[in-house]
Amino acid sequence: MSLKTLEWIVDTASQTCEKHESLSNFLQNIESLLNSEKEKMTEWVLEKSPDKPFVIIGDLHGDLESLRKILSRIYENSLRKNELNIVFLGDYVDRGPYQVETITSVLLLKSIYPERITVLKGNHEPLPQLIPYPHDFPDILRTRYGYVKGGELYDEFMKIFQLLPAVLHVKKEAIMLHGGLPTETFKKEVTIYSYFTGRFPEEQRKVIEEILWNDPIESNMDRIPSPRGAGYLFGRPVTEWVARKFKVKAVFRGHEPVDNGYKLNHGGKIVTLFSRLGPPYFNRKASYAVVDFTFASWWRRIKNFIVSFTE
Repeated sequence: MSLKTLEWIVDTASQTCEKHESLSNFLQNIESLLNSEKEKMTEWVLEKSPDKPFVIIGDLHGDLESLRKILSRIYENSLRKNELNIVFLGDYVDRGPYQVETITSVLLLKSIYPERITVLKGNHEPLPQLIPYPHDFPDILRTRYGYVKGGELYDEFMKIFQLLPAVLHVKKEAIMLHGGLPTETFKKEVTIYSYFTGRFPEEQRKVIEEILWNDPIESNMDRIPSPRGAGYLFGRPVTEWVARKFKVKAVFRGHEPVDNGYKLNHGGKIVTLFSRLGPPYFNRKASYAVVDFTFASWWRRIKNFIVSFTE
């Protein structure tokens, strides 16, 4: 019997997107699922065991074909048997030609295998008070479904975006997020949860902004202002402190276009994955990672776990 891959998810999601009514009903069901899962999180931090391999997928930005290619290499049976986790690092919409189908495919996968799929929030699944630019997703929805119905769908998507976790902590192994390590709580007396969520409301606001917007730089400075206009560029001292304090070996993140599909910073402790191809970035390769945290000293061989592809 031939093994079935996850490629069919894309076709089913595309059918769901054909009509406003079917997409709206689907989003309402997803919202209900994510609301029920909030009980498992500490604010926006989710925790998982490292006992199963993780497929880690970076920015997609509406590139449905790259998502299809990745899913075509993953066997559905691995999820059915609870032998695999899949983590999406955010930025499903904006810029690309198939934004609606891409985010719907990711959410459909989540709806079918909720325990095995983690859908993290990116800066393009925005905080209401921090909308990125360009943010053409609402225009795409209004053009496709009509001004009123498209606006209603955008409101439904925004509700879902606010329910997505921002950080996945793989116990004593890795951290996964969209942007970067926060500096606002750096060197404070914090647990891993308060480090990533802040200790009071004003700090919380700053920390979630950094998680979604920060980028690493090869510097011994703690942080400098980011040219993005939100968040900071964080240096090696922040990464080293987090690794020591919370006993993690690496941070997997997206957020940055990378010509080779991936890059390593801070001695390999920061792994950037960019999983889409085409304009406006025109990167030569896209990459994702398949990491088995049970391998001895896995962090010393991170490049061995990265899978790259071209058009």
